[in-house]
Amino acid sequence: MARQHPERGADDHPVAGAAAVPARTQAPSAGHTAPSAGAAPSAGTSPSARVRERLERRTREILDAPRPKPTEEDASHEKAVVHECRYLMRLLATRRRSEGEMRRRLAQREVPGAVAHEVIARIDRAGLIDDAAFARDWVQQRRALRALGDEALRRELEDRRVASDLIEEALRAGEDDEEQRCRELVRSRLDERDRARLREERDGAHRRKLSRRLDALLTRKGYPGDLAVHVISGELRAAAEEPAA
Repeated sequence: MARQHPERGADDHPVAGAAAVPARTQAPSAGHTAPSAGAAPSAGTSPSARVRERLERRTREILDAPRPKPTEEDASHEKAVVHECRYLMRLLATRRRSEGEMRRRLAQREVPGAVAHEVIARIDRAGLIDDAAFARDWVQQRRALRALGDEALRRELEDRRVASDLIEEALRAGEDDEEQRCRELVRSRLDERDRARLREERDGAHRRKLSRRLDALLTRKGYPGDLAVHVISGELRAAAEEPAA
């Protein structure tokens, strides 16, 4: 009688790392003689039945074949993979990461290439790598919290090794308007004293000082130079012309 073996499966969790193994076919019941590995299918069976018989026979051969015991090197490799998977999962618990960020972290830890490759593969199989979603979230949050322009956002995502097409897609997403963000940022940096001096001055000295300061700010935030000049000029003129409170 053929031996019965429990079904083997794989956990999709990145730390598990076991490849799925097909379920073993049920052993023949008492009194029934299973066809031998080399036996030909019955002449009267249909083509599909013959194919099925051959597949079942080949499956039994594969599953019944002796498996080599893991070597010490294999065990060491698996231990390293599990350790680095857990490290990346701790990082992912704080915020979403791009694949490039995770690869860079592994490189900084001097993880061997074969281990790093397997770690990233398991993290990916677990559905924890999505650079498109990462780019969208990054753009949305950095626009809201830092009022960054598109060029600064593009540089940040490139530094995190996000593909250029995903970056452009993320920058186009939503109804956000770069010029409006730029105007709101400039207005937020003009306090009441600045506005009063703009209304009162005649030589334009304070206006030029504010213009240089605001231009430097918008450059750091990643707004295009022509847009910065246009917005600064318009907002300073509007502030100088607005009536006193």
